[in-house]
Amino acid sequence: MTPKAPSKRSARRSRSSWGVGLVEGEGSIREVAVVAMRTTRFDDLTREELARLAPGATVVVPIGSIEQHGPHLPVCADTEIITHVARSAVELAAETASVLVTPTLPFGLAQHHLPFGGTISFSSKVYLDLLTEIGTSLVNDGFQRILFLNGHGGNVSAAAMVADRLAYEYRLDAHIAAASYWECGADSLAKLDLDGAPAPGHAGSFETSCLLALRPELVHTDRIPPAEGELQPLAEQSAFTSTVRLPEVWQRSDGRTDDSHSASTELGHIALKMIIADVAEFIVRFHRT
Repeated sequence: MTPKAPSKRSARRSRSSWGVGLVEGEGSIREVAVVAMRTTRFDDLTREELARLAPGATVVVPIGSIEQHGPHLPVCADTEIITHVARSAVELAAETASVLVTPTLPFGLAQHHLPFGGTISFSSKVYLDLLTEIGTSLVNDGFQRILFLNGHGGNVSAAAMVADRLAYEYRLDAHIAAASYWECGADSLAKLDLDGAPAPGHAGSFETSCLLALRPELVHTDRIPPAEGELQPLAEQSAFTSTVRLPEVWQRSDGRTDDSHSASTELGHIALKMIIADVAEFIVRFHRT
């Protein structure tokens, strides 16, 4: 069943600042006191705190995936990376803007990885409806700036579609955006020395480096496939934005886009620091738009 759109609110946000937001409604402007930000975690706040914060805050919704990442990485790789990036970027952005982050949605669109096992995926319709329900719930909570921050290539199209759906089909009185962390950090990623490997790629040098930095106990470096194995041929043309879907290509490449032997903890820390700064900057720009 397609979720129902909430009714339009008579009030809209005309300006926000750290600590105070101005809300216009029914012909008058009233000042809304905002609670001090004791935490940026949406789920750690009470309903009253969220209600007072909502008119002047941006809320970031991280979306990940649980899917195979070759024989050497955990299936939580995308979710681990986007959770760390989102929480850290929001903490940084919160120094100059009122920003919250929700718990990460760990499941996404990963049907192309189902043949490998170790993968949990929604169908496209269910996932689109799920993101729509999250967006409409947040608008009903009073939030008027919502950013879906994506960490999995298979979610790109759905995240963009739900932003359009909420804005134009549901005509919500709110600013809705969708972006992937590698889009926000494209310039920084281009500067990384990945020996020509794509970034973020899939189960390759970049993601392996990030997991070595974040959860080294989950990385099995002794199981990294040989460098001479067949790799994802669409990687150079960006398998993450391409509309070409060839499941057998993933199977031939053992579910990875590039070799991981050049991965390192140091590279992971450098990459994550750069990406977090770029994502934080994007969040602040969106908040002030």
